[in-house]
Amino acid sequence: MNWLVTLSNSVKENRLKVLELVLLGLMVLALPSLEAPKNIFLVFYVVVASFRQISNKSTNWQFWDWLFLLCIGSAFLSAMFAGITPGDEWKGFRVLVTYVSVGWLVSRANYSKTEMAWLCAAAVIGVIPPLIWGYCQYLWLHTKRDLQLHSVGHVNHSAIYLAILFGASVGASLSLWRDSSAKLRLCLLSLSTFLLLSLIIGQSRGALGIGALLALVLITVLSREAKIRWLSYGILGVAALLAVLLNAGIVSKQVGLEKKNMILSYRYRVWNVSLEASRFYPLLGIGLDNWKLIKREDIKKSVEARHKIYKPDDYYFVGHSHNLYLTALVERGYL
Repeated sequence: MNWLVTLSNSVKENRLKVLELVLLGLMVLALPSLEAPKNIFLVFYVVVASFRQISNKSTNWQFWDWLFLLCIGSAFLSAMFAGITPGDEWKGFRVLVTYVSVGWLVSRANYSKTEMAWLCAAAVIGVIPPLIWGYCQYLWLHTKRDLQLHSVGHVNHSAIYLAILFGASVGASLSLWRDSSAKLRLCLLSLSTFLLLSLIIGQSRGALGIGALLALVLITVLSREAKIRWLSYGILGVAALLAVLLNAGIVSKQVGLEKKNMILSYRYRVWNVSLEASRFYPLLGIGLDNWKLIKREDIKKSVEARHKIYKPDDYYFVGHSHNLYLTALVERGYL
């Protein structure tokens, strides 16, 4: 019960910080399920956290603060001097400022390990209701063609969110295993297995691959006992074997793409567009959220300006880079 005493003492010491944590916890709980509430809780969190941290004069400027400031500053310059205008560069800037500012506030909050643990628990618990609803829509109601979280959206985005929380669940399970009761161990193991199953059903090969790699690293680093380590490896192995034997959707998808010699599923052609477009305005980019304004004739002109032969089949336009890093390169430039 030490964690309860620690939490109680924290409440007594700083009620404003508790309010801040409650708002952040509610935002995390609502994030995968409810669009409006998560935004409302986020706004109130930013207001309360900003007020508390400005009032707390003992908080020093650190190295990470410079990185957050640089990220926002460079994005501002990219919006101000966007290579392709008019577009959505200022809308994109507002979105970036929102999530970077929240990360910045969290990094300066000096939350205790107990408080961070509660936030992680809220994130993992919060994904269960929308995930169950996603299963209902996908398997029984057939209103969705794939497994999605209501307020996260597209199957790839939902799978990325599930991969993050799968890692959090595996990490928590391994860290708490030795000091947990049999019931809690069963609960932790079931939750991690459920999230792994969801990644397999979600059919995002990238998310499943990263989730599996993350689990392997966490198991290797955090397992204190050899039998727990090998049990964990075994669960991953059995899950992979069953996916192959039952011809899960993600397996049949991979086999089908291999037969068509399209393992990357057009992605390399999409990446070619981004790599070529990054030459347009290399320093500050074309402007945040302006990838969709790239035109085929612009790519052709750029290729031929380098005395290369433009081959239309080497480029595929889908409205985005299909890669977070290439998106940053094209829209915000090398800076």
